[in-house]
Order: sequence, then C-alpha cells, then structure tokens
Amino acid sequence: MITLGEFYKERILTHKPLTKKKLPSNSEEIRIGRDLFGWKLYSGKDSLECRSEEEARYLKIFLEAGLDEVRIPKDDEYLNAILPELETLKSKIDAIINSYLETILDKNIRMQLKHQVWAEISR
Repeated sequence: MITLGEFYKERILTHKPLTKKKLPSNSEEIRIGRDLFGWKLYSGKDSLECRSEEEARYLKIFLEAGLDEVRIPKDDEYLNAILPELETLKSKIDAIINSYLETILDKNIRMQLKHQVWAEISR
C-alpha cells in the first residue's frame, strides 16, 4: 500500500501550481465548519480559513497526520479529483494504525505513538 508521504510526493507536489498553508496546532478536536465568511478548519480553539469544503477536507487529512504545513493544488478540479482517493488512503492507514494501538490502554501514550507513526509515514 502507498503511504501518505508517497501520495503527497507523487500526486500533489508534481502538480503545479501549488499554494502553501500553515496548519494550526493539532488538537484532539478537529472539525470542519461553515460560517458567514466561508469554510473553516478548526483544531481546538484555532481555526484556518479555507476556500472550499474540499480544501478544508484536504487540510484536515494532513492536520490529523501531524503536519504543520502543506502544499495544496490551486486547481479545484484536480483537488476534487484526488480528494476521494486521499480520504480512502487516510482511512485505510488509520484503520491499520488503530488496530495496533487499541491494545494500549493509556490514552496519552496511544496518542503519542499515533502521532509518531503518522510523522514517520508522512515523510
């Protein structure tokens, strides 16, 4: 199976033009919301404005993976085309990681290990 880092290098970084966004600090509560001004990605009390729901979903994947900044395709059609594949990949990786981590009872240790694993496979 392809890793998130490989997908990012092969399918995102090779597509131009790209824009770079700094992600908020990762918290346990990550969600997407909409207000009067558009879509936002929330991480705890921090938020990041997004140009569309698709961009917010894209950024959420990389925020959950522990990245602090990410490049985004400026082409909305391309972003919409790769997003389902990226979300499926993220779900499969999450399932594998969680199957190993479910035996660790301490929540803090489990979260630390999950973060370390994501950091390793996001390279």
